[in-house]
Amino acid sequence: MTPGAIRVLAPEVAARIAAGEVIERPVSVVRELLDNAIDSGASRVSVEVEDGGLRLIRVTDNGRGIPPGDLEIAFERHATSKISALDDLGRVHTLGFRGEALPSIAAAADVEITTRAISEPVGSFAVLVDARVVRRQAKAAPTGTTLAIRDLFGRLPARRKFLSSSSAEARRVAVLVTHYALAYPGTAFTLETGGRTLVRTAGDGDLRHAFASIYGADSGEAMLAVCHEESGVAVEGLAAPPSVNRGNRSAISVFVNGRWVQSRPLVFAIVDAYQSQLPVGRHPVAALALHLGDDEVDVNVHPAKAEVRFRDERAVARAVRHAVSTAIEGAPAVGWSGSTAIRPATVPQQALGPGLLPLRDRLQPPDMLKPPGPVQAAMELARGPVVPRTSRPQRETLPLLRVVGQLAATYVVAEGPDGMYLVDQHAAHERVVYDRLLARGIANAAQQPLLEPLLLELDPIAAVTALEHVDHLARLGLELEPFGQAAFLLRSAPAGLNGSDILGAVRSLLDQLHADRRVQDPFARAAATVACHSSVRAGMGLALDEMRRLIEDLETTASPRTCPHGRPTLVHMGTELIERQFGRR
Repeated sequence: MTPGAIRVLAPEVAARIAAGEVIERPVSVVRELLDNAIDSGASRVSVEVEDGGLRLIRVTDNGRGIPPGDLEIAFERHATSKISALDDLGRVHTLGFRGEALPSIAAAADVEITTRAISEPVGSFAVLVDARVVRRQAKAAPTGTTLAIRDLFGRLPARRKFLSSSSAEARRVAVLVTHYALAYPGTAFTLETGGRTLVRTAGDGDLRHAFASIYGADSGEAMLAVCHEESGVAVEGLAAPPSVNRGNRSAISVFVNGRWVQSRPLVFAIVDAYQSQLPVGRHPVAALALHLGDDEVDVNVHPAKAEVRFRDERAVARAVRHAVSTAIEGAPAVGWSGSTAIRPATVPQQALGPGLLPLRDRLQPPDMLKPPGPVQAAMELARGPVVPRTSRPQRETLPLLRVVGQLAATYVVAEGPDGMYLVDQHAAHERVVYDRLLARGIANAAQQPLLEPLLLELDPIAAVTALEHVDHLARLGLELEPFGQAAFLLRSAPAGLNGSDILGAVRSLLDQLHADRRVQDPFARAAATVACHSSVRAGMGLALDEMRRLIEDLETTASPRTCPHGRPTLVHMGTELIERQFGRR
């Protein structure tokens, strides 16, 4: 055939191309199967994942099942029982409706299906390879459907090579299942990955119980009820008081007509309702269900059905913001502790090893008797291992700087040969600590052992994040030992990790590690996160010699002008610019 000639693709090639629009990674498979399970009226759904979903994804439900005569048809493209005419697209009341899920999955992996319709005395079993049924037989089975997806993308190695690690893929699945469990509290969800049960909800229809199963009983009890209607938009669910917050936005769940969606305007509306009520870098917690008329929302705008389009997006966002604001304003007054997070925990002082709670700190007065803000902070002046200077010709260097003072207890003011420099003390110290962590390596990780291990209970997302980075964190001095399903024993912490609430600090560290994707290498990402939590904070007063030492240490690093996350460590105001401001030029 002449090169470039127009031709019709073979059916198997077209099927695999179409599958790529729907099935991008293991979590895409899980989402499609969860949609089908919920649409079938299931009250129990279990998900099992091995090797991040590449080796096995098994989803079992107790829904209506598939009649024997429809089993092969279910794997044909555009076969669905949920719509029949064009007009039905304007009244979609199900999660799945395109008829693309099962054929796309069968084109990307080997599939085993066991199903029994409620009206049938016996079930059916089938095996599909290359989207074709190669074996079928009758089989005893309970009412419902079990789909086992094996060797995902096994015949598409190019697709596999663009996936993340197994633990990262498993984390995506955990995020998805937690959101579905909150969207459908009347359905009992179970998630197992690597032999560990990360999610288990009762399915009793109480959203607060489902929330407590995922984020802990204390957090579930603290949540505020949301119930508001405005401009034809009904908003109900749970929102946390400002004292309950997280280090990222992963605990914000938004559902539109039963569909979990990722909508930046709606998330921004929720965050905006907490304006000026949260500490810097903290984010709210919410699980909100929106109910709109069919003609006000279009669900057929995204291949993975993760986005929707509103007729009046501003009105919907305004209703969400008012709903959350009303819930917060009506909440009873509670004691404020600026660092409270989901599942707060305090650490008994006797559990802290030497160096975690020095005598100086133990002699401090209670927090209520202390002055409003830090006046002087102690910064570790120990040199630590010297970071070797690289011989790279493009290595960044700093000019010789003379420390003049401190601005707003946040910026070090220094004079250079060509003007004034403002150094962000947190970003600069973060760069110093980060380079030291990388220089120490696995053999010399600085640890602060605990006299007795502490129990660290985590939500499913944080637990998967901890499993994903457990080896990297151990190299950095944070020793976590799996204990139970979604819990760990904390046996040691990195030297310099700030805060007397070490469990809260570790949870915050895991939150940030989950959200941070700016550093690609997993170990470097963990090191950057630990460095951030071990560095001097903005708002801390520093002595003159501490500022000098910080500038000297910053000069020895490989990239002194940026922190590990890419933020600038200093800004420069040239002498010429300053002279112009004073009219000298």
